[in-house]
Amino acid sequence: MAALPYRLHIFDGQYEVLAGRRHIVVLDLSLPGYESILAQQLQALTRQAVAANEPMDSPRLEVRDAGSGAHVLDWTGI
Repeated sequence: MAALPYRLHIFDGQYEVLAGRRHIVVLDLSLPGYESILAQQLQALTRQAVAANEPMDSPRLEVRDAGSGAHVLDWTGI
């Protein structure tokens, strides 16, 4: 599988934070190591959300196809 663009959506539980911003990452989800990239993205987006005074008690990412918006996976960093 080739690396594809994905849009990241960050949530605190069920509530989407930083909804007005676009976060795009290019990943190959079939190769090992994508987990560390998603963990770094989650950490960076959590810092941005906290700086924007968003509540971040249980952060998670939704990874969606950048073109269609189809849900690909949930990421909590665990």
